[in-house]
Amino acid sequence: MNLNNQEVQPKASATNPKGDSAKLLSLLALAGGAMAMPQTSNADIVFVDLSANPAHVGPLSGSSYIINTLPGNAQFGFHTRINATSVNGLSSSRFVTGRQQAGYVRIKTQASFIMMVNAGQVWKTGTANAGNTAVAGFAGVANITSASPGSYNDKYLLFRFQDSTQPGNPLRYGWVELSLANSPGNSGHPDIAIEGYAWDTTGALLASGQVPEPSSSALLALGALTLGAKGLRSWRKNRPTKS
Repeated sequence: MNLNNQEVQPKASATNPKGDSAKLLSLLALAGGAMAMPQTSNADIVFVDLSANPAHVGPLSGSSYIINTLPGNAQFGFHTRINATSVNGLSSSRFVTGRQQAGYVRIKTQASFIMMVNAGQVWKTGTANAGNTAVAGFAGVANITSASPGSYNDKYLLFRFQDSTQPGNPLRYGWVELSLANSPGNSGHPDIAIEGYAWDTTGALLASGQVPEPSSSALLALGALTLGAKGLRSWRKNRPTKS
């Protein structure tokens, strides 16, 4: 992940950090973006960023991807398969599914398809409160005549899981960011790109697209690494003093 103002804040709210943090973020964004941060956490949110190298699941790109970094034994997986015949009697139907892999994980589905939402949605409100709670659903289906759902970019799957590391296995909430390329025909197939995922460690209803905001100490540490000592000294020297 190239550190910039967009990626280190909740995508849904687009609120900017204030004062020195905002200035340092701008400097870091201009520093060349050489640092990769696949996983970040701050306060109560853990974020795994795959946007620089998304994981693909589809008949031509890979058989599966397992989210196995959740606390405890909960795991969620994406898988692909090809059937000889479909419910319509047509050949070579191709599927990508998302499902509970281990432990307790639930998603929202509509008509057996994973329900995808825009940024800013939470599990129990708005469009995210529709559908059914399920252990599995189709992320994409294609055959010779049709493909469903149609292609999209940067949508969110909401999920909840039980944290088996805590007494009583409390529920936790998170999201997975997906993009789908899907087309019918003999050579058509669904392919999902998994661009990142996050969860909240407290039981709060995490909004889709929300990621950790950086702490001041984390920004200073990243500044030292990215800008170098000379650049960081210059930033400190030129920042406005508090009145």
